[in-house]
Amino acid sequence: MEAIVDQFYTAIRTGATEQLYNIIHEDFVLTCPTRDHVLSGVYQGKTRFFNDVLPHVFGCVESTAMVFCADHRVVCRAGDVVVALAQNEGFARGGGPEYNQVYVHIFRVLDGQVRSLVEVFDTALADRALWGDVADLAPDEPFSLAGLAAQGF
Repeated sequence: MEAIVDQFYTAIRTGATEQLYNIIHEDFVLTCPTRDHVLSGVYQGKTRFFNDVLPHVFGCVESTAMVFCADHRVVCRAGDVVVALAQNEGFARGGGPEYNQVYVHIFRVLDGQVRSLVEVFDTALADRALWGDVADLAPDEPFSLAGLAAQGF
């Protein structure tokens, strides 16, 4: 399980889209447990993740000045759930501010693929350094604790 999480971070860090695509489950669910933010709520499906979420995030980045998930540490593993911390390095947009974001990621790994990911991050930092006036990406459903239970968390 930790190997899959390591592969996830390597793919994000290096921009290896095909590798990332291969480890994301068809029924993938991304949950950002915030409200009224650029990424808030539940985004369902591998297609939604690759066609909407990733372009929305990476479209705000000057790739030469930013390394997403430059470092990570797995801090806990229980059954099919892995908890990790990850940190960015660099600048999302020219001229700063720095986007040294720290994420808490809770993965659910099934059959060698990432089935679910809960991503917690500093939304104020993301607004200042990454998104600015970028429009919110409408979720498929709002965040709820009951929704996490339905995902097996």
